Amino acid sequence: MRRALAILSSLLLILSVPACDGKEDPVLPSKAEDARSEDQEDNSLEQTETTMTIRITAGGKTFTADIEDNQTGKAFMAKLPLTLEMSELNGNEKYCYGVELPRADQYYDIIAAGDLMLYSGSCIVLFYGSAGGYSYTRIGKLSSTDGLSSALGSSKVTVLFEKQQ
Repeated sequence: MRRALAILSSLLLILSVPACDGKEDPVLPSKAEDARSEDQEDNSLEQTETTMTIRITAGGKTFTADIEDNQTGKAFMAKLPLTLEMSELNGNEKYCYGVELPRADQYYDIIAAGDLMLYSGSCIVLFYGSAGGYSYTRIGKLSSTDGLSSALGSSKVTVLFEKQQ
C-alpha cells in the first residue's frame, strides 16, 4: 500500500511540473489583482440586482417589482421609463399592446396577482387577479399586491414603469 502511495505521489509531482517548451511562462495575476477582480464582479452583481428592480405607479399608488434576469427582462429594463395606457380584461388583468420584446413563451396553468407578463411578443400584461391557461413570457413579479386591484381600477388606467433609484 505504501509503495502504491509513493508511486502515485511521484506521478502527481511529475505531472505538476510544467514542461519546457521554450515559451514564456504565462503571467499570473497577483493576489491584489485577484481581489480587485472579485470586487469588480461583486459590484457588477450588485448593480445588476439593483437595476433589475422597478417601480410601478398606477392610481396614485406605487409598487415595486423584481424583473427576471433573462433576455426579456433585460430588454424591458432597456425601454424604461414607460408610460402605458392599459386596458381592462377579464376583471383580473390590465394589458397594453405595442411594446416589442424578445419572447420565450411557456404555458402557465396558474398566474397570480402581481405577475408581469409578455403576451404574444408585444403585449405587456399586469395581473391583479389570478388566471391561467395561456402562454406567456414572464417579465417580473410585484413584491406586494396590497392595494393593486383598487389602484388599477375597473377601466383603462395609466401605468408608469420606471427603474428603481
